Formats: sequence, C-alpha cells, structure tokens
Amino acid sequence: MYELNEETDPTLLGPFELLAVLGQGGMGRTYLGRRLPLEHLGPELEAGYHLTELDESAQPVLAAVKVIKPSKLRDSSEHSEEETRARFAQEIETMRTVASARVPALLGADADAEQPWLAMDYVHGPTLHKLVHACGPLAVGPYGALGLALVDALRAIHGAKLLHRDLKPGNIAVGPDGPVVLDFGLAVLTERDSDAALTKTGTGFGTPSYMSLQQARDAKHVTESADIYSLGAVLFFAATKRPPYPYGPMPTAPKWDGVYGPCLPLLGRILVQTAEQRPSLDEITSDLRQLLIDHGLTEEAAADQLRSLVAESGLIPELPARALSDLPDPGVRQAAQQAVDDGGAPDSPWAPDLFDEFLEAEAQVPAPLAPAAEPAPGPAGYVPTVVDPAAQPAPEAVAPVPAQPGVTSYDLAPPQPHAVPESEVVPRLARDAAERLRRAYAHSGRL
Repeated sequence: MYELNEETDPTLLGPFELLAVLGQGGMGRTYLGRRLPLEHLGPELEAGYHLTELDESAQPVLAAVKVIKPSKLRDSSEHSEEETRARFAQEIETMRTVASARVPALLGADADAEQPWLAMDYVHGPTLHKLVHACGPLAVGPYGALGLALVDALRAIHGAKLLHRDLKPGNIAVGPDGPVVLDFGLAVLTERDSDAALTKTGTGFGTPSYMSLQQARDAKHVTESADIYSLGAVLFFAATKRPPYPYGPMPTAPKWDGVYGPCLPLLGRILVQTAEQRPSLDEITSDLRQLLIDHGLTEEAAADQLRSLVAESGLIPELPARALSDLPDPGVRQAAQQAVDDGGAPDSPWAPDLFDEFLEAEAQVPAPLAPAAEPAPGPAGYVPTVVDPAAQPAPEAVAPVPAQPGVTSYDLAPPQPHAVPESEVVPRLARDAAERLRRAYAHSGRL
C-alpha cells in the first residue's frame, strides 16, 4: 500500500475519494477508496455509477477502486471500443447479482468514463499466496475452512452465470471474516485480450500454475470445471506451498510429496485431465466436511483457526491515517459537491492517454505509507490483478495430450523486473502530466 502520487494519481474516481495505491497489474491500477456522502447526486448519476444505497448511519466502507487502462479497450480484436464498453457495463450488472460473503460486493462502477473503473469492498487482509509463503502449509482446520469458503465463492459466481478463470492464491484475500475471492468481474476485458492472444499464439487468459489443460488450449470456451480444477490447484498449494506442476498441463500425476495423507483422495479427484471426471462443488463440500469431522473439528472451529492464523501472522497491512478517519478530506468533498451542484460529475478528468503513459513509464515503486518490516513474498494486502509472484503469462501453444487418467497444472520462474532509468521517468512524466491535464481542464465542462 503506497501514497498517492499528487502529479499522476486522481483524488476522485466517480464519487469515491482515493486514499492510497493498492497496486497495479496488467488491467490497470487499484486504489484504496471510500465513497463520499454527496448530496443531490441525482438519479442519472446514481444509475450511471451503479451505486448501491448509502447508509449514512453506518461506518464508512472502504473500497478497492480499480481503474482500467484505456489500452484494454483498444486492440486488434473484432470488437470496437463501444462494444467492449457495452459488454463491460452488462457484466457489471451481472456482478451485482452475485451475493456471497466470499465475494466482495460491487459498490459502484462507470463503464463510460474516459478511464473505466469499478469499486468493490476492500478486504483488509493478506493474500493466500503471502500467508502460505510466510506461515507454511495450512493445518487441517485452516485448510478445510479455506476450501469450504472457496467452494461457496465459486457457487455464487457460477450461480450468476459467470466464470472466474483466474482463481489462484494471489486472487484470494484472507480478511477478518475469512477468505474472499477477488477479480471475478473482469471477464469481458480479459476475454478481449485472450481473443487477440488466441489468434496470435494459441494461448489464453489465466495463470498457468493454476490452469487446467482445457483452459490452456481454449480459454474462451471453458466451463465451470475449469474453475474447479483451479480450486484443486489452490488447495494443493495451501497444503504444500507450491502449485502441483512446474510448467504446464501434464499427462502424468503430480509429485504428491508433502501432501497430508487425508487430503490426497480429494486432490487426486479434482486434479484430473478429463473435465467430466472432476467432482462437483457439492461433492467437494461433502469431502471437506468429512475431513474436518475425522479430525474432530466443526466448521466454526476450523474458521476460527484460520482467523487466528491470519491475526497472528503479522501480515495484515497497515491502513493510512486518512482511511482510519470517519471524515473525508474537506477539500476533496467540497470540490466533488461543487461539481455535482453545477450539474457535472464529481470525478476529475484525465487526459485521454495519460493513464496508459503513466503506467508504461512508471518504473519506481512509490514510497510506502509506513516503514515496512523485512519484505515477504507476494503482494502486500489486497492487490487485485497484481502479478502473482509465482505467475507469468501463459506459455505458447500447449501440445495436445492424449486423454488418460492423470493430473495437470503449471509452475513458473519468478518474473524479472523491468527497470527504466530514473532520469527518464519523473521529470518527463511530471511535465507531460501537467500539460495534458491543463489541456483537459481547458476543454472540459467538468471539474
């Protein structure tokens, strides 16, 4: 979690005040935010932002606000930018139907903004990737609690006719109320990327270490069984601190070294090549419950053990002082309210390509909000779509593998950082940002 860059980061996205930077990845940049209690917002903006009802009496809800890179709307696929925005808006509407404690609630979105964004509940806890790497493989209680929570999340996502297609330890946050599955709502834009990728290389969207053979071959036409396979790969990681395979789907069984014996039967049934042979979510639930019963644990006791593990891990990120306050920044709120009173939108404008240029040019990590302890593997806190330390883009075309009993998965080498000389980043970026923003304000009727 990092301080906002005053020269390049906005202070508002829609009616959300931005408090800090959570991270950035292939889809864009993610901020810690909080909705402003603006008056006279009007039904048009309320509907356009897909806002949920604001409870003035409740404690302010923190949000993870993701702004999408404009380049994700412009590629060589057959879809126009207008079509992509329309599909994105439709997906946002579908996301609102997903009701589960294991999926962050959609708080607002704007598919028509210059830089499309969406806001969801912020989960205040480490990713599963970071937790396991810091604390080691999970014991039976936390392992069972994790598995049951992930099953509940997938059941809700599949019930809304959605697929996740990138379930991995880096996309699972373990918050105060247990595990929460992140980033299931960006399928339209990732599909758009995979259209081009499939045309060029035969690869698709997802993370190889946790991807099924079917998804590696054709990410666009997978079914719920692909998510079930990824669930098995995540549980394998939780039990061993490694994914089941180093480099891709294989026709042979994984190395079961280090897997606790009672976990083997379920993992062996999930991690099979043939999609139709994988168990259903109900069958996985039954097996996980039986695992807990066999070890004298109730579901509640297992969940308590997982919460205690997280609380004692020292991995819960420290929130900035502004996030701990119940009151928004007076200047930000006043500017947003004035814009609404003048008949405009509350969020401040950006120049058309400034955000893409910023992400491409930025090479240095911003200064942390507070002195950090010795770095641990994995992203800090909830960083949706941030690159998983164990993940890289999918390999090139996967060779056909004969259908036979076995297990499949992926593993990858750590990504290599790409450094840009300091002299080429800050001065030029600041000058360009100032000039583009000056032009945007001069030609905008907004803030």
